[in-house]
Amino acid sequence: MADRGNVETLVVLQPISVDTASPDRVGMLVIVSGLLVAVLVRLDAPWHERPGAWHMEAGLGRLAGVRAPVFDTLEDATRWVRQRLRK
Repeated sequence: MADRGNVETLVVLQPISVDTASPDRVGMLVIVSGLLVAVLVRLDAPWHERPGAWHMEAGLGRLAGVRAPVFDTLEDATRWVRQRLRK
């Protein structure tokens, strides 16, 4: 899953609704090289400090158990995933 030369790792985002037991239901599956590696959820509940930001609800494989920051944009999230999987 690491970058090869100037070829950037392909990260695909697929919209999905997520049952988080809160108003935060807009989600994205994060797929890297055909493998599901994370589920992102947009923070929509009024009590969040950064409504509209994205949180990694679940990480899989090498992202399992990793504490991710809150991302302002999906672009920030995909950049973080690429960097994390490069290690």
